[in-house]
Amino acid sequence: MYFFLSLQCCKEYDDLKEKLDYHLEIFRGKIKIIRNKKREGLMRARLVGASHASGDVLVFLDSHCEVNKAWLEPLLHAIDKDPKVVVCPLIDVIDDMTLEYKPSPVVRGAFNWHLQFKWDLIFSYELNGPEGPTRPIRSPAMAGGIFAINRHYFYELGQYDKGMNLWGGENMEISLRIWMCGGQLLIIPCSRVGHVVKQHITNQTEVAKALAFNNLRVVHVWLDDYKEQFFLRRPDLKSLDYGNISERVELRKRLGCKSFQWYLDTVFPELEIAE
Repeated sequence: MYFFLSLQCCKEYDDLKEKLDYHLEIFRGKIKIIRNKKREGLMRARLVGASHASGDVLVFLDSHCEVNKAWLEPLLHAIDKDPKVVVCPLIDVIDDMTLEYKPSPVVRGAFNWHLQFKWDLIFSYELNGPEGPTRPIRSPAMAGGIFAINRHYFYELGQYDKGMNLWGGENMEISLRIWMCGGQLLIIPCSRVGHVVKQHITNQTEVAKALAFNNLRVVHVWLDDYKEQFFLRRPDLKSLDYGNISERVELRKRLGCKSFQWYLDTVFPELEIAE
């Protein structure tokens, strides 16, 4: 197994150069650092890392994660059974000040009509059956920071939307694409990964602008007639530019993806429609 770090080129992170090389010397041959020459944003940076991978499974992890014991095997087992299953661990909370590790309850990923991700408690019947609390959970959406996917399926499915900027919205886009285009998105309770919740985001204006741009791409490619549900909440975004989406629209046609109505009926009927 090899780990790839795809890093942005930023002057304020000079300690991610010589010092990082020094600390990772112990893992020579197992970790490879790939430095982008310019800031690419999360999606394109991950694509750079994925392009260097040769294994059967890609595992994406935010940098501010701490994996738990035996976290990887359950993810790989699920993908081995079905290469069109995309899997996420349960994400535990690491306090950003004390670094205290706090286990999370069994939850699934969801979102509202603002396309804001949220955690949702699962129904008790989903834990019934012979597998009990270890049973994989169908999740309408992923948080995005931590997931595993068959490498060939990742490319077949269309990777990330390269037209997205900086950060945000990519988790909604890939979640909808997985479900609507023939895959499944599951949370594997036997796998746990800790995640530091960052309370402060630098360059909030820049991030908000990128998030709006990215969400508009999701809306206009995947929401069909339900895009008006988004614009009821965000009318200020209706006339904003969202770039060229022709490649993503063509991808959806090529993959023979189902409608957003099918997604609501089959995967996430709990998403309420505003009258």
